[in-house]
Amino acid sequence: MMKKHLNKHVLIITALTVALVVIYGIYRDYRPEISLLFDLTPHNQVILLHLIRSHGLATMVLLLLLIAIFNAIPGMSNSVICIFAGLCYGPWVGFLINWLGNILGNCAVMSLIREVDISKRTKKSKILTYLLHQKHPLIGLTIGYMIPVIPSALVNYAGARLNLSRGRFLTTVAIGMAPTSFIYAFGGDAIFRGDSKRLIGAVVAIVMILLGYVVVRKIVDRSKVAHEAA
Repeated sequence: MMKKHLNKHVLIITALTVALVVIYGIYRDYRPEISLLFDLTPHNQVILLHLIRSHGLATMVLLLLLIAIFNAIPGMSNSVICIFAGLCYGPWVGFLINWLGNILGNCAVMSLIREVDISKRTKKSKILTYLLHQKHPLIGLTIGYMIPVIPSALVNYAGARLNLSRGRFLTTVAIGMAPTSFIYAFGGDAIFRGDSKRLIGAVVAIVMILLGYVVVRKIVDRSKVAHEAA
């Protein structure tokens, strides 16, 4: 008897609906700031900067939830929300919001990944093949989570195929999601402070991570050529 899978499209539509509700909640919290943006006099700018960092736990939870949802939806990026978290709460609290949100999103995907029918394109992905045939798979998965261009759903699927224990999965996700979570929060704080040096540093760090993706792709391509030659 064939296993009945969850409908991937229904899950995505449900997640997007919840995301819209959360976005509306955040919009309501930030309505005064949005009004000031349309009349940004020097006096209003001072008020705006004060208001942005006066939000409490409720908004923090909404941002964390939105980061988790966007992380879990294939093809979506939560980078703008992560930068916004850093802008609103500073580098350290922003980092915690980003980090916990990304961990929560990956946990949600991992809990459902075996119940969803994975596309043939995903199963034949060269990056997936590379992740599954690593000498040290935990290191490979950690690097996969670190590089935002690599879809987290793909890395989670690799983790499911490797039958990672819950402890190893959480360790891998926690370490892998830490660098970008901090860089985005750091960048958001740099925007808030108008610190061009910090902002340039954050941009350089993101570029280095993207270059890491290019290196991984080249290694993947070389591995495939060597495997076919063998």
